[in-house]
Amino acid sequence: MSDDRVVTLVEDLERTLLDFIRKHHVTHDEYRAATDLIIAEVQAGEASLLFDVFFEAAATDVQNEGRAGSIEAIEGPFYVPGAPWLEGPPYRMPQRPDEEGVPLVFHGRVTTEDGTPLGDVEMDLWHADADGLYSQIHPGLPEWNLRGRFRSDDEGRYEVHTFAPPPYEIPKDGPTGRVLNALGRHFFRPAHLHVKLRHPYFGERTSQLYFEGGQYLETDVASAVRDELVIAAELVEDRDRIAHHGFTDTFVDARYDFAFTPSDAVSRA
Repeated sequence: MSDDRVVTLVEDLERTLLDFIRKHHVTHDEYRAATDLIIAEVQAGEASLLFDVFFEAAATDVQNEGRAGSIEAIEGPFYVPGAPWLEGPPYRMPQRPDEEGVPLVFHGRVTTEDGTPLGDVEMDLWHADADGLYSQIHPGLPEWNLRGRFRSDDEGRYEVHTFAPPPYEIPKDGPTGRVLNALGRHFFRPAHLHVKLRHPYFGERTSQLYFEGGQYLETDVASAVRDELVIAAELVEDRDRIAHHGFTDTFVDARYDFAFTPSDAVSRA
């Protein structure tokens, strides 16, 4: 038995692409170059990077339509399940003894849509290091570096110590890079934190948070920045606050409060 949703989507996509081929007089050589590019994407280890750059943000926007509370964001191709649980609070992300970068205190609250504190929410955080590289993805990094899981407390509060990530270039020597080069586009993503929230009733939500005033917010190669995902980041130089957090020098303070609502599937159940 056919799946009605699959039939609707695939057959409409088929019609759209056939019309596109005829409209632009796409030759067989151009068609084969396109299919070869998709195969090369997988063989190069870029997984879904090409499609994520061009289409993931739009699909996420559709999913956010009519949603109350905090909006979702793109996941990107570098998520890896199974990050270690951190001890705390405050929690400290796995890091090298000489990890480079400016310390970052990322904190806030998780509440329901009406502001009720939501405790015991699993928060799965990951981000790039000072060179724009991700552990478990790029070689030469310690296992699970700057990846970790923790929970909100009974008042919905969370606080984790890590390092402020920089903007970085997505891989530009592979198939995705060839396409972007042909279009004359840059390869940079603005600095960001990835977070997944999980709760037995409220389900799972994926967020990606950017820093106010950061580079490439307006020209993100993945077109994924949304105003609701840009957070204020304060460079703290006050010695008392520095000492309170156990640092010896300046750090970045960034806060984001998540308003968690039930997933559609949970709501229907």
